Amino acid sequence: MNRLLHVLIPIVFIVIISGCSNNEDKTHVLFISSIPHTLAEEVEDVVSSAVQMHEDLRVQMHPMSYERLMVEIAVHNGEILFLDEQLMSAAYDPTGLVPLDEILNDEWESLIPDDYRAVDEKTGQTHVYAIPFNNDSSFLENLGVELENPLVAIVPIYAENKAFSMELLQYIMETN
Repeated sequence: MNRLLHVLIPIVFIVIISGCSNNEDKTHVLFISSIPHTLAEEVEDVVSSAVQMHEDLRVQMHPMSYERLMVEIAVHNGEILFLDEQLMSAAYDPTGLVPLDEILNDEWESLIPDDYRAVDEKTGQTHVYAIPFNNDSSFLENLGVELENPLVAIVPIYAENKAFSMELLQYIMETN
């Protein structure tokens, strides 16, 4: 029995470690909202139309939950997060988000409420850190979804490929 444990424990340890590692070079787009999970495939099709290779994108859909949001942020999951606006009180911290000013055209700039702008303490400049998508947005219209609250997109500071995340978000804003 003791000999079996000496063999089994290292094997279990290796399996656990390899299961926890994330060597995937995929862009994770998370939705924590009231969009029905049955629309996951449609959401992935709309979002992945911006990506040349479909396997480079993973869309995860979760029901609206503060607990789920906290878990996903704690494990640094998601390069772009689409959240129900009600969850923004838990997620909106400009020091943990990427400024999104450079992807906004004049039309989108005018749609951003002051609540999603903040002053960068280092530079003193005001930046946009979140982008709302209401029911009039072509993104939600293309999905055939009407939500009670707008979706809000953010790019967390821990995103591995911030430039691509912002490019993907801009594509979603402009073409959907």
